[in-house]
Amino acid sequence: MEKECPEHGRFRHRIAVHGTHYRDLMRLYGLLSRHYPFRRDPVESCAFTTTLRCNMRCPICFAGDDERVMPDELSSAEIEKKLEPIRGAGIMFKLHGGEPTLRENLPEIIRMVRNSGNYPVLVTNALKLDDIDYLRTLKESGLYSVGPWFDTVADDNIYRRMRGKSLVEQRRKVVENVRRAGLKLLVFFVCVKGVNEKELPGILEMTRDHPEIYKVIVLAYMHRGHRGFSEENEYTADETWDVVVNSSNVFSSLDELYTALKINIIARALRHRYQCLNSQTVLMPRSDRGEDSFDPGYWNGVIKKFEELLVSNPGRARLYFLRKLGMDLLGKGFFKPLTARLILRKKELADTFIPSGYYWLQFQTMYHPKNYDEEMVKNYCPFISFNPGLEKNISFCEYYNLHLKT
Repeated sequence: MEKECPEHGRFRHRIAVHGTHYRDLMRLYGLLSRHYPFRRDPVESCAFTTTLRCNMRCPICFAGDDERVMPDELSSAEIEKKLEPIRGAGIMFKLHGGEPTLRENLPEIIRMVRNSGNYPVLVTNALKLDDIDYLRTLKESGLYSVGPWFDTVADDNIYRRMRGKSLVEQRRKVVENVRRAGLKLLVFFVCVKGVNEKELPGILEMTRDHPEIYKVIVLAYMHRGHRGFSEENEYTADETWDVVVNSSNVFSSLDELYTALKINIIARALRHRYQCLNSQTVLMPRSDRGEDSFDPGYWNGVIKKFEELLVSNPGRARLYFLRKLGMDLLGKGFFKPLTARLILRKKELADTFIPSGYYWLQFQTMYHPKNYDEEMVKNYCPFISFNPGLEKNISFCEYYNLHLKT
């Protein structure tokens, strides 16, 4: 990407390493959006920056940069008012920081979000969650899921380098407490080039022993501020695809992973839902066996025919793709979860309507001043920042990384 800035002049920033796949994604997005345009309303998910205070100073973190200027913490009354547009929406409501557990009224905030008909997910460094009584208090207040980060499963040298302290045993206790409290688990893995990419197999293996894990997010390291390593440690979103291919037996090549990504992209587009190019998701078998995933040869044929039908008959293309997807999912044990969601209308977070043998794997990197793509964010981003007011449709990346405060 080439940009020109009055302050920094003209510069280029790498946004992808797999040019063929990136260009094909752009083509696919254009094709889909012409026939199934993105609908931002109703809001699909949002993130609330509860505070910028933190009880850690992680060497890789940018949240506490001295140069950051953010608004004061929202009061309970302000939070209650800003919840109005999503009452009864049933969406994921991420509580971010800083460190959200430093909010003394966090149980009250969680209760307000849950009472609004949404699902509070706590994105946290989890230092306070080795206290089972505190975690149970949050659960009783309505907490739905916990989202701590794991940089490794067993190597404290990595934790000391990335977080400044040993955390292996503490993380094991947190996972056990989450299970004892009856909460669901969303795992963040911050992937730093040359530091911990070889730790991902252990993170993915956790999903086999912990059915409470319903999603793993591989978050590409983004160098911002003064505490990080360097830009040489950054990953683009599509570079993390390579890390996953090398860390799992599900995909034997990047092309197989790319096919799985396209299945999810098309399925979402048929509901007028999209994710930006920097955030993609695949369905993963806990077994770590390719035969339990989507057959890439079969699905390449399905996708090709779908695109051919789409040119002349979008309605027929939609029915064709959904029929093929439905048959495949039923063969993977999706009958009960789909019945619970679509027929019984069970109230749960949408991401959790999957069989016990599967979980979601998401690849993500955040937009920042150097890689910011306004057209992509405006046209496709479903992840809105709560702080400015949801009606303003400011993405989380824009609010958090571009200093948008209005």
